[in-house]
Amino acid sequence: MCLRAAPCGVPPQLSAHQRPCTAPGHRAFPFAPPPGDPMPRLFKNLTRNLSVLALAAALTVPAVAADVELLPAGLLTPTTTEQTKPNQFKKAGPWRIGVSFGGVGNTWIVQMIQEMKAAAAQRKEITEFIFVEANWQAAKQVADVEDLLTKKVDAIIIGPISAAIGAPLAEKASKTGIPVVVFGAFGKAMQSTVEIGAGGEVFGRQGGEYLRKELKGKGNVWAFRGVAGVDEETLRYNGFRKALAGSDIKITQEVFGDWGYAKGKQLCENLVLSGQPVDGIWFSGAEMTRACLDVFKESGKPLVPMTGEGNNGFLRAWKSTGVKSIAPQFTPGLGAAVVRASVALLEGKPMYRAYFSSPPAIGQAELDKFFRPDLSDAYWLPSTLPEATLKETFRR
Repeated sequence: MCLRAAPCGVPPQLSAHQRPCTAPGHRAFPFAPPPGDPMPRLFKNLTRNLSVLALAAALTVPAVAADVELLPAGLLTPTTTEQTKPNQFKKAGPWRIGVSFGGVGNTWIVQMIQEMKAAAAQRKEITEFIFVEANWQAAKQVADVEDLLTKKVDAIIIGPISAAIGAPLAEKASKTGIPVVVFGAFGKAMQSTVEIGAGGEVFGRQGGEYLRKELKGKGNVWAFRGVAGVDEETLRYNGFRKALAGSDIKITQEVFGDWGYAKGKQLCENLVLSGQPVDGIWFSGAEMTRACLDVFKESGKPLVPMTGEGNNGFLRAWKSTGVKSIAPQFTPGLGAAVVRASVALLEGKPMYRAYFSSPPAIGQAELDKFFRPDLSDAYWLPSTLPEATLKETFRR
């Protein structure tokens, strides 16, 4: 046996000791036939035929839900193996897509809407993109969805105020035969084609666990909640409370700041002026954190650990004040994700029935990685918007 280890031009799956030798006079048939042998032509034909068959096989492999990228890796994960059927909602363009969202009231939602519209603008098949918001009023959201269905939208995205309000709306939309993409994690509580959620109890738990560790399991904390009656707000607060269960940490004050800076600042001023002791503060949104940091600074009150969020304004305040904190990520890119899911369904692609975004919270060690000193406080991260758009929209 020839033991030459040099490459011999044979299939790569053969190990070195299996390769036939091509030394002069050594016939390594069938890999090296002698001159005049018809085998080379046979092998060329065989190789060509196999290539054609391989290509045909590749073209006939059915699409799977994993083929659709809604957000960059690490930001969104399927939470079920259940999928929609291929071509179940396939429809030729042009498309009219409608969105009913619970309300607007902070810069996160403003950016999320921008990311929705940017994703829709990338698809020429979407000739009409209708966005309506209900100002957190149940009756208005009911009317909004009914109006969108009357307009014969080809797909509908519903960001409900709550499951109780959204469930009958999603059911009604589903009965029309169009794909229904729900913004939120409601599971069986809502009849959706695909649901895409984030935040919720995971968001609240990340902040709660941080305070529990930082305060060594004891002390008094204040809780700044979001908009009362909104499911996302309730879920975040529940996650926070569960993280404190079994500890000696007491929630001594609980207020609703509506996820906004102005109301958050007013409430924080009232609490600081009351003189009530506090060892840490949990926030359901970073605009309220920024407001409270300003109050503490203006009043000269020593800082206590405060939870934040992936907002550039908060990250700037975190860096400048040195406050002890952590920042859960709630990407506004979810707006792009629900649009991309709607497009994929209309293209006939199978989709997982549920996805959830829960990237790790930003800690002190990651602060410089995420903070953008060149962008304004209104920028939320991570974003799906192109760098040029970010610099134009959020130029500081």
